[in-house]
Amino acid sequence: MISKRVLVPVNFCTQSDAALQYASNISREINSMITCLHVIEEPGYITDKFISRDIREQIRREAGQRLSAKVNANINDPKIPFEIIITAGKVHRKISEKAADINADFIIMGRSDSMDLTDNLTGSNTKQVIAQAKIPVITVSNSGNFKNRQILVPLDLSKAIQSKISKAIEFAGILHSDVSVLTILRSDGSNLEAQYRRRLDEIREIFNNAGVTCKVKLVKSKHPVPQEILSFAKSTRVDLILIMTQQETHYTDRFVGSAAQEIINQSEFPVLSIRPEGQKEANYYDAYLAKQ
Repeated sequence: MISKRVLVPVNFCTQSDAALQYASNISREINSMITCLHVIEEPGYITDKFISRDIREQIRREAGQRLSAKVNANINDPKIPFEIIITAGKVHRKISEKAADINADFIIMGRSDSMDLTDNLTGSNTKQVIAQAKIPVITVSNSGNFKNRQILVPLDLSKAIQSKISKAIEFAGILHSDVSVLTILRSDGSNLEAQYRRRLDEIREIFNNAGVTCKVKLVKSKHPVPQEILSFAKSTRVDLILIMTQQETHYTDRFVGSAAQEIINQSEFPVLSIRPEGQKEANYYDAYLAKQ
């Protein structure tokens, strides 16, 4: 029985191969249907007037043939169900629309090493999907696997983290994985060390009570936070990094925080990006204490 739906946008580059292969690996884990979507970019208004219906149909047929060949080359397990969809329009909009149409649980997209994530308002289709999607987006640069069964969850304890903890528990269950929680303490925040250690112990208890094995780590560092997160991920060989894409919950939907951008752009591991679920989300730690 199919329990999950995964959407994989495909644009015929090598990064799409990685996304399809990663989706195959996830499908084996969670028994999911893979929807492979190719969006034919709409031409400009003037160019559009000179393209005949026959040419449009030819473009669609050729795209369908190429998509079918690529999908079959990368999803070569007959036990993995998949479907192929061709559509036309603005790429990032069609991806979001199709995700809603099929009630996708998450989107998997290939990441180019040269993906431009430096501009907060414009850039690649991948970045726009990450910023606007209402469901989690996993970006990958290789096919990945789940042999270590470890999800890294960096937590900034000064911000609201309820959505992040909830998603970490959810994906740990889906992927049968343990969780490593990492908090970076700036060198000028030594007075917070004891308080943060208590918080991390209580966060570990939250995970354990949810049936998820959790390790916590507090690192004191002068280095940039993304650098520390990626270094820790490499040293512990995690399978997935879970990040929040917006530094604050009141920013525009098109905003992706600078730290999130750097992690997505530089990580050799798959990155699961989620958006905060509400503008007035309370601090999860404070909510936890209120119940004690």
